[in-house]
Amino acid sequence: MNAIGEARCRIFDWQHGVRTCGNANLADLTIVGDNASHGVFYHPSHPKFLFEVFSSLKIDYPSYSFVDLGSGKGRALLVASEFPFSEILGVEFAVELHDIAARNIQRYRSKTQKCKNVKSLNLDALKFEIPLTPLVLFLCNPFRPDVLVPVLQRLQSSLDSHPRDVTLIYGAPFHGGLIEQHTALRCVEQSTYHNTYRFEHQS
Repeated sequence: MNAIGEARCRIFDWQHGVRTCGNANLADLTIVGDNASHGVFYHPSHPKFLFEVFSSLKIDYPSYSFVDLGSGKGRALLVASEFPFSEILGVEFAVELHDIAARNIQRYRSKTQKCKNVKSLNLDALKFEIPLTPLVLFLCNPFRPDVLVPVLQRLQSSLDSHPRDVTLIYGAPFHGGLIEQHTALRCVEQSTYHNTYRFEHQS
């Protein structure tokens, strides 16, 4: 990230009374579950990128749950709370990052916040129970294929048993081909920093 981008991230933190900046090496953190070796170092997404992507979804936000797998310090959760999702859930397997996210959720100051139902869960993504509502899933390359594939398979099993609309935003989509390989979601947008995948339930 260039100096201007970094400055904008720090302004976001200052404006909202939170601490979301800074990378983290997983080797320095306490990990729950058995998949530490398949995780990727933590690097928060830029607020401007998040606002632009979440604004472009063309969905009925109150019908959707927002889930960030690999939610780190919670920046994407906080930006998502500026939209009227029914609930916002972060799943983070690093204890220290989850603790920071939980404090950020409590401290977040915004007159335009539209969803107050925001939680960070200290869980391995493979232990997370996927909500049975329409979903927006956000992943910013949080883990390698050894975890991504079973997560996708669990998502597809959930869709098979409870068909519903799902949008998956995959930032830094190094393993994007696996999504179409293991789920019924199809890529509807490709850009420099992310791909968007969608499954629309035909009722």
